[in-house]
Amino acid sequence: ASDLEGEREPLTGRVSDGMPERPALAVKIDNHRAARPQVGLDQADIVFEMRAEGVTRFMAVFHSETPNPVGPVRSSRTSDFDLLGGLDNPLYSSSGGNDYVAGQLRSLPIMEVTAISQTGVYFRDGSRSAPHNLFADSADLFALADADAAPPAPWFSYRDEGEGAEGGTAATGPVTVSYRGSPVVTHTWDEDRGGWLRTQDNRPHTAVTGEQLAPENVVILITTYVRSSADAASPELVSVGQGQAIVLTDGRIIEGTWNRPTVDDKPVVIDDAGQVIELTPGRTWVLYPEAGQVEY
Repeated sequence: ASDLEGEREPLTGRVSDGMPERPALAVKIDNHRAARPQVGLDQADIVFEMRAEGVTRFMAVFHSETPNPVGPVRSSRTSDFDLLGGLDNPLYSSSGGNDYVAGQLRSLPIMEVTAISQTGVYFRDGSRSAPHNLFADSADLFALADADAAPPAPWFSYRDEGEGAEGGTAATGPVTVSYRGSPVVTHTWDEDRGGWLRTQDNRPHTAVTGEQLAPENVVILITTYVRSSADAASPELVSVGQGQAIVLTDGRIIEGTWNRPTVDDKPVVIDDAGQVIELTPGRTWVLYPEAGQVEY
């Protein structure tokens, strides 16, 4: 990327005159039907989507914006550990976890601000049913950061503003991800929005504002899941390793591969010509399905 006036936000690639000097905030957000519409997903820099028990769950990562509130906040899973390891000592928010998960969290390079360690920050929304009604203001969570906490390093590479994507093929219809269990997700390019409209189980996936979610980028990293050591019924995401990648950006579908050798590394996503795939500056959703679950 060329030198531009201002600094690039690390998790969006957008140029900003006043990038926040704070760490990333990772929040576990519910994706049960009773949890929708969620609050804050439309303001997250990066949203990771991974399988849980019969449904998917999100880890929404905030840095450039401070949405209030965020949620519904749900519990930790062992899938979170390796993702958190790549976020450069982030704040980490969840509703808690079983004894095994809680013990492991204490050993991770994170600033834990869960509902167990910071009970006064979280609140219940009486208009929603428990357990899908726990929220927190991200401003309150950011305020708990260590004084010397630093911003995260970029996860992806970005093109300059207004620069079109190269390679791949133009998207002519929806890209469908059918997770084992649930949900069936589609992303369809919308030129007017400049983003990829998301549906879940044939319904628009909307923010609490009513607007359909449409991130500028969707990065699909084909991977595997193993049985979690915390709960035999819980699938554990394998986010370190390598595999097939499908990148949706600027109306194009670009095939390639991803490689993340260690927990400390960011994934490197390259196209079939061996070039790093650059994203549109803006928000990115990272989907982790298994082989055979993506159609386009």
